[in-house]
Order: sequence, then structure tokens, then C-alpha cells
Amino acid sequence: MKKVIIIEDNSIIAELIQKQINNQGEYLCEKYYLNPVEFLKFNDSCDIILLDIMMPEMNGLEAIDKILAKLPNVSIIINSIKDDSETIFKALQKGAVGYIDKQSFDNSFIDVFKSVENGGAYMTPKIARKVMDFFSGKKKVLDNLTDRETEIANTILEGLSYKMIGDKFGISIDTVRAHIKNIYKKLSINSKSQLFNIFKK
Repeated sequence: MKKVIIIEDNSIIAELIQKQINNQGEYLCEKYYLNPVEFLKFNDSCDIILLDIMMPEMNGLEAIDKILAKLPNVSIIINSIKDDSETIFKALQKGAVGYIDKQSFDNSFIDVFKSVENGGAYMTPKIARKVMDFFSGKKKVLDNLTDRETEIANTILEGLSYKMIGDKFGISIDTVRAHIKNIYKKLSINSKSQLFNIFKK
């Protein structure tokens, strides 16, 4: 039987989830913690952690790195009312394998847990739509670039100097600058760091 731990600052919600999990008989939730700091004080091992985002002392996003450093094989599923794109992507980038929109979730947690077994992932429809909209919007933005502009943007991210880029494509430094100016204008950015954020998300 696989073990689940809940980290949720609302004890009423935590107890309701705990009861629902234990009534199914396939997973066992013996403990819940009201914040990540308390959980990290102990050496409790588990297979799955159901993690809230908005909590006192340490929020869920901050906790992901610390939890995975302690339990690298645990599956972290976010269970939160926070559903903005920035929070979702930060959680997934940090290593969460699932994201439940607490406000609209009405399925069995057992279905969620089964989805993340063997390398799977789970997102409620509302969260999945936000992820798809993000990538669709990103593709539309990048589609505005010409093939050459995309190539040059990638070489900038690789750390090549203007001269090296010019030598690579057989163009002058002034032409490289013109391409970069067009890239920044089309993407509505003005720095390399902003370019990195768009290409590497």
C-alpha cells in the first residue's frame, strides 16, 4: 500500500481529504501537516505528497525544492486555489508532477494518484487549459520570427558574440544588430534575459 502525506494549512480540509483517501483502501494517509516546515522537521517517508501553495512559514513553491532534496523519489501533487499561470509553471518547473485546482476538483484523489504512478502526471481540466493556452500563445509569438531570426535568437542564447554570429551566418555585425533589433521588437522585449525566458520556458 502506497503512503500519502498531506501538507495543508486548513485542518478541516486536510482531514476531509485524509478520510477520502483512507476510505478507498488502496492508499494510506496516516498524517497531515499544517505547513512544510513541520513536515521537514521529521523523517517521514512517503510515495505521494499532496501539497498546498498558500501556507504560513513556507509556501508550497518554496517547499518543493526542499522536499525533493529530502525525498527525491516522491511524487508531489499541488492542491491549491492558486491557478495563475506563473504559479502553475513554477510548480511544474520545480518538479511537481500534478496540479489540482482545489476550487473545481470533484474527482477521486485515487484517480489522481494512479495517474502519477510510473512517471505519469495529472492536471485538472482548468489547469490543463491554462498550460495549453500558454504554449499556444508562445508558438504564435515565435511564429512571427523568420527562420533566420529564430536561428540568431538561439545563437544569442548560446552565448555567441555579435561577431561570432556574423561569422557563423556570413553576415556583417550591423546586419546581426538589425536582426536582433527586429527580434526584440517582434517579441516586445528589450533584453537577453527576457529572450531567454521566452525561448526556455
